[in-house]
Amino acid sequence: PAGVNEPTEEGVKGTRAILKLVENATEEDLCIALISGGGSALLPAPIDGITLADKLAVTRFLSGAGANIAELNTVRKHLSLVKGGGLLRACRAGELITLVLSDVLGDPLDLIASGPTQPDPSSPSDALAVLDQYDPQRKLPGSIRSVLENTAPPPSHEYVKTATLVIGNNQVAVNASASRAVELGFAVQSESATQCEGDAETLGRELADEVMQRLQPDPTLTKTCVISGGEPTVKLADSKIRGKGGRNQQLVLAAYLQLSQHNLSAADWQRVLILSGGTDGEDGPTDAAGALIDADVHNRIVEQKLDGADFLRRNDAYAFFKAVDGLITTGPTGTNVCDIRVAIVLPPAS
Repeated sequence: PAGVNEPTEEGVKGTRAILKLVENATEEDLCIALISGGGSALLPAPIDGITLADKLAVTRFLSGAGANIAELNTVRKHLSLVKGGGLLRACRAGELITLVLSDVLGDPLDLIASGPTQPDPSSPSDALAVLDQYDPQRKLPGSIRSVLENTAPPPSHEYVKTATLVIGNNQVAVNASASRAVELGFAVQSESATQCEGDAETLGRELADEVMQRLQPDPTLTKTCVISGGEPTVKLADSKIRGKGGRNQQLVLAAYLQLSQHNLSAADWQRVLILSGGTDGEDGPTDAAGALIDADVHNRIVEQKLDGADFLRRNDAYAFFKAVDGLITTGPTGTNVCDIRVAIVLPPAS
C-alpha cells in the first residue's frame, strides 16, 4: 500500500506473481521492467530460510544504525529471490528491457531497487561484512547470517538479451529545479551528489554556513538560489527517547540551529529560506516530504520557545516543524529520485 515503505505480505504475493509471469515467457516474448525507487521494499521475495519478519528486522536495524543505501541493498540482495539479478535469472523472454527511475546517487544499476534485472557484482561475503560492521553483537536473527554463510553462487543468465535505460534520476530533478529558478530571476548554483553524502545534520549545518556567507553585505548582490540533490543518512536515537521525523526534516532543523547561532536580525531572517524534501513526497515514517525554515517559521519558533536542540537529539523534527507550520506536505508523488534541497538568499531591502 502507498505510504508503507516496507515489505508486506501483499508485496510478497505480487512479487511471486511477477516471477511466475516472467518464468512463463518464451523466446518470442519481449519483457519490459520498470524499476523505480522503493523497489527494494515493495518487491520482496525472501529466499528459503528467511521469513518476511527476518527481512523487516534486518532492514529496520541497518537503517536505524545509519547504514547507507549501498550497504543496505547489498544485504537485501542476498536474502531475496528477485533482487540481485533474480528477476533477470527467472526471465525466459527473448529480450528484457529495463527502464529505470533512479533513487540511488550515481545510478549504480545493481543497487537501484536492489538490481532485480542486473548482474550482481557483490557476494554473500560482502553482505556479511556489512552485518559485521553494524551488528557486531549479533542482535539480528541468526537465520540471516546462516543463510548468507551457506548461499551458493546464482546460476547464469546469459540466455536473455538485455538493455537498460535510466529515464529519470536526481540530476534530472536538480536540473529542472535550477531551470525554474533561472526563469524566476535567481542567480543559481546547483549540484547533484553522485555518492552517499553522509550525515544529514552535518549537511544541514554546511548549508546554513553557505547561506551565512551569501548574507554578507554586497551592493551587487542579486537574489540567489542554491539547489542541491542527494540523500543523507540519519543515525537514530535510542527508541526510548526517539520521536518522529525523517532525514530532510532533521537536516533543516540542524540548519536552523546553525543559523540561530549567528543572532540574525529580523531583516536578515526576511532574506533567507532553507528547504529540503524527498521527491517521493515522504520523509522517513511521516506524511511530510520534508520541512522548510523562513522568517515566519522562525518567528513561531521564538514565540513558542521551542528547544530545537532537544528535538534534534531525539529525532523528533516532525513534531518540531508541525508545531510551527514548517512541514512540506505534498502527498506521495508516485516516483522517487532522492532529495532536493533549496536555499534562497535575497538581497538587502533597499
